Amino acid sequence: MAAFPRTVPPASVTYPHVIGSLISVGQSGALQTRSEAAQGRIWTETWAALPAGNEDVQELLTTIENLFNTGDTCTLTHYLLPGSGKAAHGAGGGTPLVKAAGQSGTTLDTDGWTNSTGVLKAGDCFTIAGLTVLFRATADVTSHASGGTTEIPILPPIVAGSSPADNAALTIASANLTAVIQEYSAASAGPDQFIGGLQVTFREAP
Repeated sequence: MAAFPRTVPPASVTYPHVIGSLISVGQSGALQTRSEAAQGRIWTETWAALPAGNEDVQELLTTIENLFNTGDTCTLTHYLLPGSGKAAHGAGGGTPLVKAAGQSGTTLDTDGWTNSTGVLKAGDCFTIAGLTVLFRATADVTSHASGGTTEIPILPPIVAGSSPADNAALTIASANLTAVIQEYSAASAGPDQFIGGLQVTFREAP
């Protein structure tokens, strides 16, 4: 799996969001929801005018076109998440591991942390060995005196059939995502040979 080139950084990046529930309103005003969270995060990156003759720019354009046409996945950091040059806000500590196989849903039992510590803050990122999805804690988490934690609340949820293995390691403060290019704009070049209007929408591909 190739790493997406970051030699030409975008000028702006939208915050990654998990596709949420589909909401419909009945005649009585009652709300009905259907979860769409399993689709992964989506975000868009936009580049300022790019010099067409630059080799890094050409690498970027070729990579985007190739990934879009083949549907292949790539790995890349997200500039707005903890772990992309920014530390996690929780203390972490210890050697955190998944506690018991077969877990799914919006919480995760773990152990192996430093005892009695505020290990995660809401928004902190982590990955789990064997899975490609990037998880985030949705609330602060403090480890037990025995070094375990009670149900880290997470987003997105773990889908049934994609459960992590028992004792799978957690890597804290990783903002590295696995994604596909959902769509991209056709960049245009003027007579000054600068390319404008390049915009790419990424979708996480767990």
